[in-house]
Amino acid sequence: MKMTQKELNHLIFLTEVILSGKKKNLMEETLQCLLYIVKSLEDVELPDSVVQQIERLTADIEADLRGENERMQEIRSHLDWRQAGRR
Repeated sequence: MKMTQKELNHLIFLTEVILSGKKKNLMEETLQCLLYIVKSLEDVELPDSVVQQIERLTADIEADLRGENERMQEIRSHLDWRQAGRR
């Protein structure tokens, strides 16, 4: 089944409204829609400027997740240390 350009444009519009309005309660659904579309593609032709933006955003996401993971490991390590000291 194909999505028409009109349907894609509507999804783009909704996504922009959600992002600009910081509608956090709708971001999960928006991401799910976009994920379905991306997963259905084998490859996509994009302008260099868009690829650069995606690469920058991806790097930001990865750095954020790495930092969060490191903080969780530090917390777990600290909790383990404190629990071992109580024994």
